[in-house]
Amino acid sequence: MAPSLALAFAIAISTAAISIAEPIRVAATVKGLLSTEKIAGEEVWMQPIIAQLKGRAQRLRVKVWFEEQFLGDGKAYRRRAAEFDGRKRGELRLATTKTLKALSDKSYAAAKEGLEKLIADEKIREFERHWIVNGFTCVVDYDALDDLKAVNGVKNIFVSLRGVPRPSPGGESPTFKPVPRAEFDPARYKHPWYIHYLQADRVWKEFGVAGTGTLNIVHDFNFVYSDNVSYNAFRNTGETPGNMKDDDGNGLIDDYHGFNFDRGSSVLKTATGHNLTPQTMHGYMCAAIICGAGAEGKPYEFGIAPEGRWAGVIASGKLEQAIEWAIEQNADTYSMSFSIPGLGDYRSHWRKLMEHGSFCGIYFVSGAGNFAQNQSVPIQMRTPEDIPDVVFAAAGVQRGFGRTPFSSKGHVQWNTEHYQDGKVAKPEVCAFNMGLPLLLPDGSVRPVAINGNSFAGPMFCGSIALMVSADPDLLPWHLKEIITSTATDVAALGVDDETGHGLINCYRAVKEVLRRKAVREGTDAKPYTGREKGDEIDIDEIKRKLASTKFVVAGVQPNGQADKLGIKADDVFLSYNDVKISNQLEMQAAKRKASDAELKKIKVVIERAGKELTFEMTPGALGIIPSVQYDDPTFQ
Repeated sequence: MAPSLALAFAIAISTAAISIAEPIRVAATVKGLLSTEKIAGEEVWMQPIIAQLKGRAQRLRVKVWFEEQFLGDGKAYRRRAAEFDGRKRGELRLATTKTLKALSDKSYAAAKEGLEKLIADEKIREFERHWIVNGFTCVVDYDALDDLKAVNGVKNIFVSLRGVPRPSPGGESPTFKPVPRAEFDPARYKHPWYIHYLQADRVWKEFGVAGTGTLNIVHDFNFVYSDNVSYNAFRNTGETPGNMKDDDGNGLIDDYHGFNFDRGSSVLKTATGHNLTPQTMHGYMCAAIICGAGAEGKPYEFGIAPEGRWAGVIASGKLEQAIEWAIEQNADTYSMSFSIPGLGDYRSHWRKLMEHGSFCGIYFVSGAGNFAQNQSVPIQMRTPEDIPDVVFAAAGVQRGFGRTPFSSKGHVQWNTEHYQDGKVAKPEVCAFNMGLPLLLPDGSVRPVAINGNSFAGPMFCGSIALMVSADPDLLPWHLKEIITSTATDVAALGVDDETGHGLINCYRAVKEVLRRKAVREGTDAKPYTGREKGDEIDIDEIKRKLASTKFVVAGVQPNGQADKLGIKADDVFLSYNDVKISNQLEMQAAKRKASDAELKKIKVVIERAGKELTFEMTPGALGIIPSVQYDDPTFQ
């Protein structure tokens, strides 16, 4: 993207005149198809920023909508949700997908002559059809915009504010053969504290629901693998991995565990070398939190829905293709741990394709963002987490249930040309996003290591996977109603802009799913009816346990001061220079005090296996990976 073009994008976020005309309903003429709608108005609408780019850009990457869509205006999602409220999710998925594909064929046939002429005249290039929103993507010469507007059926033209990335060469295409595993046992592995706080383990034990049958898409930028995530990695049965052929005929080669749509290949490990950083392990940890399974000979299991499956996609510039692929693979959830600011009217395109995707059976999930400390409301929550109804966003709280300072708050504002909601309440719920344990690819863990709403979103995703595993025909708008109405208040009473409806309660949510399923199927709903003692976690008791802490060595850095002195992992610091130490803040304060006093040597007392040991150290870097140990264990 040229600097002048990027500057124009940054300063020109505006909207056109508001249209209040109702869409026109188009009755289905083929059996099995659903009715569609036409966007109202006679003129072709073009994103206002395009006019401001005259003289600054010779070519633009644009997203084009045809006039006829499944959802015709900004109010259509709720209107049509009410229309299909009695349908089963699986049936509606098939009918909507069939309708969207037929609509794409119909509109493209009418526009084909005009589009082929523009391609032949080299006025448009890099043409790509998509059906998830009835339209296409292309690069158009600025001077050919009027020709594009004249193509039969063209109705809305957006500038794509994210160009197609140019990934670095290299990378790996993972292939993991299916591995036999014993029947799921909730007691076989140790699970991190958030599993218990969200009451996911209680769902496994009491309802026998652990995510079986669900496919969770993780949209990220790099994936590493270990036994904990490769066991239940998605395997496209229509593909033979590694043969460089499109075995299932979907236009993608070796899309066995997922696909890199940016690169057009099966390369999912894009980071070179073996350096494990929070960035390179980002997608891996999202997958591990959603449905990471236990591995033979290793003690930990991180997944909220450990019997679910997952697939990785990389799609910075090809979101339409990625979501279409997810739908065709019968995916259930689509987790997005990224956040994009300043899209202006282009937000409408993101929202439309996810609204259509919702009717195709996808539950879209995101973290609320990490921008509370440098952005104001209503733009702390950005795209896609700001999308109402169909993108479920989780804000973050700390382990002690206090709000995380960086966690983005609602509300959000929708005043684009197509969507006129105004103020919209967000986020939906909260999960945990600070001081989380990290699962390393070798199966070891760091008890306190990662922060960010990138991980609150996957907790929401894993919780949804449990709900869908309990009832695969659960409609997205019903799921939202259930998970918000069963959440546990952890902040202001009722709904608030920081934690939404409260902390996710997997037990109450799945119980309500099973109750509604029993009512629908005419079976006994009594086992799932009503509130009961203990159906919410005891927040006061957990806080009491968290009040007592120990400063623990989680790891020792090679050749560091601690390593040379013989300090070991699991040692507990009792004092530093005669100052009592029980947490990281106290350690930092004691180190500053010793530094200010310009001491040459200080005394450190640690506890190891019930015995006290004393060491003499030099003030400064300890050479350890610190952790905090509570009365409430990190793993149970």
